Amino acid sequence: MKNSIKKIAGFLLMTFALVSTPLSMSANVQNNASETMLKAKDALVGGWEYTVAGAPEGYNKGFMMIVNQDGVYKVQVQINGGAINGENVVVKGNKVTFTVTVEGETVTVALEAKGSKITGTSVSPSNGTMNISGIKTISPE
Repeated sequence: MKNSIKKIAGFLLMTFALVSTPLSMSANVQNNASETMLKAKDALVGGWEYTVAGAPEGYNKGFMMIVNQDGVYKVQVQINGGAINGENVVVKGNKVTFTVTVEGETVTVALEAKGSKITGTSVSPSNGTMNISGIKTISPE
């Protein structure tokens, strides 16, 4: 009788261990996936020093700040001694698009962050399409 109780207890213990292990592993995988998605979503947030190939002097380099305030992304571009707020900001994953008004012209910007680098284009009526590249110099982490 003692052996049967030990066998049943052992069986129940092994069954519990086998059943609970995949659940805890699954929970860890889901938590890690959530953290990764959160980091990927916020890959854009921070300060970026950038250059624009072929842009006129004073507009060929600058600093851009991207923040996320309560789920709303905001962009501020600092160029030529002034600051311009981005409008129509749209973020999808690690990509951001927005417009800025520079000397009366609407400039459309599309960027993608990969790690500490950002690349993309700006399009304006007077200068056409120009390539943008930059590095993250301020990180919220």
